[in-house]
Amino acid sequence: MFLCLNGFVQAQVGIGVINPQETLHIQGDLIVEGFNELDNSTSLVGADIDGNLTLLNIDNQLTLENNTLQLASSISYGIGTMDLSGLIVPPGNQVHNMDLQLGQGEANQGKVVIKVFNLPSNIKITGMEDGVDGLHVFFYHSGVQSIMFLDESDTRALSSLPNNRIKVLAGSETISAEGSIELIYDGVLQRWLFLSIHD
Repeated sequence: MFLCLNGFVQAQVGIGVINPQETLHIQGDLIVEGFNELDNSTSLVGADIDGNLTLLNIDNQLTLENNTLQLASSISYGIGTMDLSGLIVPPGNQVHNMDLQLGQGEANQGKVVIKVFNLPSNIKITGMEDGVDGLHVFFYHSGVQSIMFLDESDTRALSSLPNNRIKVLAGSETISAEGSIELIYDGVLQRWLFLSIHD
């Protein structure tokens, strides 16, 4: 006598496990080969609509760190303000150790663009306070006075503390009335580095 059963048996395969709980159950690390390597790219592996494993490219603004997607950089800058109407400008118009309130707990902490206004006269800045490694600042002046930034090699800059001084490769740079300069603080050199001017 011959008996024919209609149907199929669904098997569960286990690798590294005794009792597989799914169609494929793997205990341990998995390496999948066959993906083309992509230069300068971070990718995730995902399944397409047919269930095939495929690479999902990540935009270069995103990074994958400790299994968490993070925004690599921000294009939104916090804007701070500084009213300089009360600034006492000494003879020679040199302002040493200018305080833009960038420090811990101060009004402009974490701000990237600092808008200064109501400057009582033309000034020459020889240094700025609160520099920490990697701090990036756009110093934006909206007014009619001019602001000159003096290099640390200028003898007038000696009145600023060494860690507040500025490296200006051209010797000095000036914002004539409205304009901005870009600075970054180098914690190793303990100096502000003058990057660019938009006058």
